[in-house]
Amino acid sequence: MLELVCERSGEHKVPKRKVKHEATGSRKCGCLFKVRGYVVREDNAWKLAILNGVHNHEMVSYVVGHLLAGRLMEDDKKIVHDLTDSSVKQKNILTNLQ
Repeated sequence: MLELVCERSGEHKVPKRKVKHEATGSRKCGCLFKVRGYVVREDNAWKLAILNGVHNHEMVSYVVGHLLAGRLMEDDKKIVHDLTDSSVKQKNILTNLQ
C-alpha cells in the first residue's frame, strides 16, 4: 500500500533552535488531499482510492522556484564539480550553466 499526499499537507513545524533566517516561511497549509494505492490480490492490479480529492489552496501554474524544478541534473552537477576543481569563480559557473 502507498499513500500520496499534497506537498503542502501538514502543518509548519517550529524548529527547536533559533534559525538563521527568521523571516522564512513555510509552504505547509494543512492541505487534506490524499490518494491511497493498493494491490488487489485476485487480479494483481493496482487500485486507487481517493480519500480526499480537494486541495485547500490555489494550484500554481508555473514551476519556477519549485524545489524539484530547481535541482541540478547529473550532467550539470558534473560540470559544476569540474569547474569548481578548476578554480572557476561562482558567477562564471552560474553563467556557464545558464
